[in-house]
Amino acid sequence: EKNNNTPPTAASAGTDLNGMAAVNACRKIRKNLTEFASRYLLSPDSDFDPSPEHIIFENGTIYDDRCKVRFPENKITFQELVKLAFMERVSMGERGFYATPEINFNRDTEKGEPFFYYTTGAAVSEVLIDRFTGHLKLERSDLLLDIGESINPGIDKGQIVGGFIQGVGWVTNEELRYTDKGKLLSYSPTTYKIPNIQDLPEIFNVDTIENQQHQINVRRSKAVGEPPLMLCLSVWIAVKHALSCVRNDVIPRLNLPATGEEILHRLTELTDDSKDYGAVKFSADESEVSLVSLSTPSSEKVQAV
Repeated sequence: EKNNNTPPTAASAGTDLNGMAAVNACRKIRKNLTEFASRYLLSPDSDFDPSPEHIIFENGTIYDDRCKVRFPENKITFQELVKLAFMERVSMGERGFYATPEINFNRDTEKGEPFFYYTTGAAVSEVLIDRFTGHLKLERSDLLLDIGESINPGIDKGQIVGGFIQGVGWVTNEELRYTDKGKLLSYSPTTYKIPNIQDLPEIFNVDTIENQQHQINVRRSKAVGEPPLMLCLSVWIAVKHALSCVRNDVIPRLNLPATGEEILHRLTELTDDSKDYGAVKFSADESEVSLVSLSTPSSEKVQAV
């Protein structure tokens, strides 16, 4: 069955938009069942009028809280309620719709609120570079993400890991190469390198923050599909900082992706005494991450996070 006017499952908005639409539909069904239960559960001996506000759904049982003491037998299971509602031709199918509220953005002035909320996180990565070959090894990554209240922790953790590793491919491996005439050369897995199991960090810690203050969205959750991808920049920054120790903390220019070829090219530049860098010196106070376990400039490998 297809519904009209539905959004795509893109931008990590599948649960946000389609999930909330499903919730709205379920609320309509619950309203129908509640109104039916308020009439069915009312005892003939009571002096109450049917009132959906007094119908309680609790542990698979439905009852009228006004009758709980005087008429404790006036209760039914959810399964019984659905069966009775079906026999009485009560609608148990509804269509829900959801549009993200509080969104406004002026493209001309570039002002407004383009997003309903933000997913935030942090990452620290440690890399090891072979100065003779440019080979890069991701030794450790620690990720932390605020995901509100997780709907499914196992799936969410998998999304974080997958998004991060996808990003690692973006910043270290995946490169589009063209001929002088514009023909794409890296068009298949044999010429376009994507991350594999060997690109996983040896030490990989992933944790989430259960943000109790986040009170909006489906069960107070947050998008977790695409946001982790940006945490991969910790790897690229670590590569820059590792290279910076080669020549008196000079921060080199480093293109994306930081492939082995790109790293070796920058290492060659940094060890060329004829180069006049005039570059900004590395400052731990101003950096986004700090250097650790640095070897001397004459060592074979450099390491940084």
